[in-house]
Amino acid sequence: MAETESAVAANIVLALFVGMVIIYVTARIIGPEKKEKWFRKRQRMNFFNRRGFVGNTWHFGYPRTREGLAVALLMYGVIGLVGYEIIFGSLF
Repeated sequence: MAETESAVAANIVLALFVGMVIIYVTARIIGPEKKEKWFRKRQRMNFFNRRGFVGNTWHFGYPRTREGLAVALLMYGVIGLVGYEIIFGSLF
C-alpha cells in the first residue's frame, strides 16, 4: 500500500521522537552516577558547546568502560530497530 508523503514524514518525526524518549529513559535508568563512571564527557566547555538541563540529561559522552560500551550499543540498536519498524513497518 502506498503511503502519502505526509504519512511518511509523520513516521520519520515519530521515529525521531521515540529515539529521544529512548535516550531519556536510558539516562534516567542508569542514573547520573553510573553515567559519570561509564561515559566521559568533554572536559573543556566554552560558549559554543555549553548545554542546558535537557542537553546534560541526554548527553552521554563516549564510553570509557565495557558497561558504557554495552549501554551505548544496546541503545543504538534499539533506536535503530524501533525507528526502522516505525518508518518502514516491515521488521517484525
